[in-house]
Amino acid sequence: MPTGLRRRRDRPPEWQIPCPVPTCRAKPGTPCHTPTGRRLTADSHPSRADAWIVQTTRPAA
Repeated sequence: MPTGLRRRRDRPPEWQIPCPVPTCRAKPGTPCHTPTGRRLTADSHPSRADAWIVQTTRPAA
């Protein structure tokens, strides 16, 4: 969900997993950062959101 449409305290659902971007390494519950350490304006990398979608839509084994 876009940042502007979420309530201020709501965290994006993809923050439940760590960021797969090697230069970011954001832990669960924290926002993604650029390689220089600045917080992303989009809150998370697209690959983190993609990884979260894959994990939540995967059928149970």
